Amino acid sequence: MHPDDILSREIAGSIAFFQDYTNLKPGSPGYGLTVDSTKDPSVASIAAVGFALSAWVIAAERGLIERGSAQAIVRGTLDTLLERASHHRGFFAHFLDMETASRLAKCEYSTIDTALCLNGVLTAEAYFGDPAISDLAARLLERVDWRFLVFEHAERALFHMAYNPDRGGDYVTGDPGFISRWDMAAEQKMMYLQAAPRLESDLARRLYAGFERDTALFEGRPIIFNPGGNLFAYQFSEAWLDTRRYLDPDGVDWFENTRLATLANRAYCIAQAGSFATYGPESWGISCGDSPWGYDVSGAPPTREAPKPNGTVSIYGALSSLPFAPEPVLAMAAHLVRDHPQTWGPYGFYDAYNLAVSPAWYSRDLYGIDKGCSLLMIENYLSGLIWETYTESRPIHKALEVLRFTRRPMNASAAASSIPSA
Repeated sequence: MHPDDILSREIAGSIAFFQDYTNLKPGSPGYGLTVDSTKDPSVASIAAVGFALSAWVIAAERGLIERGSAQAIVRGTLDTLLERASHHRGFFAHFLDMETASRLAKCEYSTIDTALCLNGVLTAEAYFGDPAISDLAARLLERVDWRFLVFEHAERALFHMAYNPDRGGDYVTGDPGFISRWDMAAEQKMMYLQAAPRLESDLARRLYAGFERDTALFEGRPIIFNPGGNLFAYQFSEAWLDTRRYLDPDGVDWFENTRLATLANRAYCIAQAGSFATYGPESWGISCGDSPWGYDVSGAPPTREAPKPNGTVSIYGALSSLPFAPEPVLAMAAHLVRDHPQTWGPYGFYDAYNLAVSPAWYSRDLYGIDKGCSLLMIENYLSGLIWETYTESRPIHKALEVLRFTRRPMNASAAASSIPSA
């Protein structure tokens, strides 16, 4: 199968996934919610909803869903988020009941999962230009009390990661309340963008400056790395923000940073090929997702601690690297279709596979956030649609000004590595 055909079929399959695993039942209290995983279709992930909202934009642009139908889905989803989805001061519960939109058990109210959802809200609002959608989106964004999760530590302004009011609740180890803190470079950059227009400018800039920038070298080039070396943490904010066109206040090139981290991840897999049959030049990608042991959190150097490879390749992690390393990703996609057809199903690629166990293991499940991230990155590689829609939206444009990001002319090397020629 030609790489262009693989990408087209993967996009169509991803849209079909969101159609089949989103609650689109008219009149349902949970209308518009998307599953966390096909392992349990009764559980929705608020983060997956953000990817679904962006998926409806792609579907409308490509004619895979009639534009009016996509708008109606977005309106219904935003109504659910505003009126029925469980939240605390605007921060959504991480997991919701698919049918009722109520908080699942004692899960946390999550900053990053809320931010992923709101990235979808921002994208859909900017794309459709629908007054009803704009009104619902504005009310959702205004409801989020970012200041509630701000605190000072060692003369730095930081966000708490989450809040849980229940003793014995998810991530609560002692007294209920605030949970952990965003003090490392990871997937949370979108949070600073969303908060910037709603906080004092000085505080917004201190929050962005507050997280550590751990740095290591790869082939002589510095990488600001996340502690676990997980691919997804380099990808989630970058799935929406067009980092090709901006440098951060300190001159950091986050596009180049993700490109180098991607190449480092692949190089580590190649180096481990003698120990794990799954790894090699056309089979790489260590991240988080499905595995023979359930949900797996893995990473590759650079990391704070020595990584523990297990042979699982995150297919979505590699696909989501497409704008940053197109040739290796396309080679891997062709390899999987040709030599491992078990990785392909009715919705395109499954989540992961592992040839280092006996018998060889192939996932038969999908995660909404995984399928969503790879979908957005494929579309960005092909057209730049999500990057342009989100980054040029009024709230994000204002946030970039507040945080003092600087726009630059399209860098020729970045452009060549991200958008193919016609």
